Order: sequence, then structure tokens, then C-alpha cells
Amino acid sequence: MNEKIKNKKSLIFNQQTEHYTAASSIIHFPDLNIPEVCFAGRSNVGKSSLINSICSKRALARTSHTPGRTQLIHFYSIQDRLFLSDLPGYGYAKVSKSKIYAWTKLMEDYFKNRNNLSRVFILIDARRGIKNSDHELMNLLNIIAVNFQCVFTKIDKISKNALTELHSNTFKQIQKYAAAFPEIIETSAHKKIGIDKIHECLNLIANINNNSMKE
Repeated sequence: MNEKIKNKKSLIFNQQTEHYTAASSIIHFPDLNIPEVCFAGRSNVGKSSLINSICSKRALARTSHTPGRTQLIHFYSIQDRLFLSDLPGYGYAKVSKSKIYAWTKLMEDYFKNRNNLSRVFILIDARRGIKNSDHELMNLLNIIAVNFQCVFTKIDKISKNALTELHSNTFKQIQKYAAAFPEIIETSAHKKIGIDKIHECLNLIANINNNSMKE
């Protein structure tokens, strides 16, 4: 990380981060002309824990040990410069078909109607690897031309050799998607690993998009 980036890594994250709103349908989505990123992944992958670490707030996003608990899209605002959204977890089988349909519809509405969505961070549990439900999301994003980047979570739970193998296998699998960023970010919310890298990415997105909107 060069000195300029290092000095600016917390440019927006030193500022006030607030829970802006929660939405269960498209009519409740906020409509603001600022860049947005979202965090998506299988149930219990660690989305909320990672958001809390990114924003340096222990209880900004509610965490739960019960898969499928989060059923809304939560939006977080950082000084009106960037929106972060936390999507409902997917891929958890022990829920009704109607609930699965409702969650799927909500996410599809989100991805197809967020014009300022700059990037989707797809969280992958390092202990589990990519699953079919992850590929379903990647395929959808590829079709509608929304950029996504894979983020390993809980890397402190596996060995270095296993992480190396996971990285190699995942890289091979995402190469078929034109919308995929080739760089995979490795994180641990518990050990604060990879948080600086995500800060770097988000600051870059916020700066580029806000400057473009002013022109």
C-alpha cells in the first residue's frame, strides 16, 4: 500500500457511519445520488461482522448465530458519500419456499434497480468455499453487468495451505465471469485481517464516483 493510500485509507471511515434504513421491498429503497456497494453471501457467512469491522463499530450491523435471521436489506450511510448495504443471506435450506422466493425477488429487485451500485462484494466462508448458490448470484450479476469481487471471510479458521488452495480454486472458478474482479480479498473480522484492503477499495470507489457525479 503506497503512502498516499495509507494516509487516506480511513478518509471516509473516520466519519460518522449510520444505519440509514432497512427495506423489505423496492418501494423502501433509498434514492440518493451517491455511490453504493453491497455485501452479499450465504447465510451466516459473516457479513454483519465484517461491516462492523469495516466501520469500526461493534454493533452497527446486528450479528446472529441463526442462519437466515436477516430478512431485510440494511443500508448504511457514511456522511452522504457512500452507501453500504447488507443483503439477506442466501443458500440456507431450512426455510419455507415462499420465504426463499421472497428473498430472491428482493435481491433481484435490488440488483436491477440500483443505478449507483458500483460493486458487489460476495463473501465466501473460507471453510466452505464457493457453493452453487454463490454461482447463481455471480451468473445474475454477470448477465446484468454488475461488477463483483469475492471476499474470503473467517480465514483465521483454516490453515495457510488450505487458504492457498482455496484461493487458487476460487480464482479458476470466477475466471468465466466477465463481471468478476480478478483480485480476491482475504479477511477475518475477528483478527482484523484484510480490513485495510477493503477500506482502500471503498475509498477509491467513493472518490472516483463522487468526482464523476460532480462533473
